[in-house]
Amino acid sequence: TSMEPSATMQVGVELFAAPGGGPDNNAVTSSLSVGPGQTVTFATTNATAFGINSILGASFGKGSARILATSKKLASSVFVTSTGSPPVTGMVQLTIIAKTTQKAQN
Repeated sequence: TSMEPSATMQVGVELFAAPGGGPDNNAVTSSLSVGPGQTVTFATTNATAFGINSILGASFGKGSARILATSKKLASSVFVTSTGSPPVTGMVQLTIIAKTTQKAQN
């Protein structure tokens, strides 16, 4: 969700598989312009139960993600589910890291 009062920001998500290395997707091609107060949803695959704005095009069982934005005024949350084991049984916390320093432990 953009917390910007008047400016539009660009937001993208990079996905990284557990073995390490570079991103498994192109964050530029799946990035979105997010207007003031607007909320968008990124997903690894299409999910008809949710309003997905951008499909990231990479999917794996274990890994990490990096949220990229042209503004620091971004509020983020993460919801993790599996297409292979409905119903959804939980959520995960989002740990915020600035550069290489962890800022918050949720």
